[in-house]
Amino acid sequence: MKSIFEKTLVYYLWQEFLVRYRFKYVLPRIKEVTLEGLRFDVSTLSPKIRNRLLSGAYEANEKKMCLDFLNSKDSVLEIGGAIGFIGLLCQKIIGIKNYCCVEANPRTYETLKRNYELNGVAPRVWNIALAHADGEVDLEVGSDFWENSICYQNNTSRGIKTVKVPAGTMQSLLNLAGHKVNALIIDIEGAEQFIDFNRVPEEVNKIIIELHPNVIGQEVTYNIVATLISMGFRVAREENDTFVFLRK
Repeated sequence: MKSIFEKTLVYYLWQEFLVRYRFKYVLPRIKEVTLEGLRFDVSTLSPKIRNRLLSGAYEANEKKMCLDFLNSKDSVLEIGGAIGFIGLLCQKIIGIKNYCCVEANPRTYETLKRNYELNGVAPRVWNIALAHADGEVDLEVGSDFWENSICYQNNTSRGIKTVKVPAGTMQSLLNLAGHKVNALIIDIEGAEQFIDFNRVPEEVNKIIIELHPNVIGQEVTYNIVATLISMGFRVAREENDTFVFLRK
């Protein structure tokens, strides 16, 4: 008869085998997934991202916040469109008509456009990064799109791959939208530190933003929250560094 230790060891070895098999053989064969009734091309994404999408954990906080706080009459600019999940959720499920977004990574931008087209949505998207000034920036390109970040020093000596991408300030991106925006959705892996929130227009009364204290530091994170509160926003919800700010 096997001891409890032996049974436990066998169980964990079996679980490890199943995980390895899934990541090596099952996930790479999945080319398209359906989430919330929406279709997504995942053929260029890593097994790690495919697994997160299938688990239902991908953008779970942002999804719930959009469903709870946005409505079809909102006019939205999304900064950091990723593969288009939040944008399609807002347009196809919430019914928002005035919606546009920007995505910094050229490769992710192409995936985003494909996913919009898969779901019959004409993409109003631009390949541009939010930055502290208009022009160009170097974007660190990780193996997964959520590892992308803007850098301002030469990282080639550390073996970090970068690409040059167009860049614009918050004001430039709002001008690009071509219409008045009252809601911002922001998830840009630390580049939120380059937003001058004091210059956010008065008509913006909803901000859904993921902050990244592990990238920008706690002090900068607290300063962003304090600035928005000083401008008349209140924290309507917070989940795992993702916030909803509302103001009258």
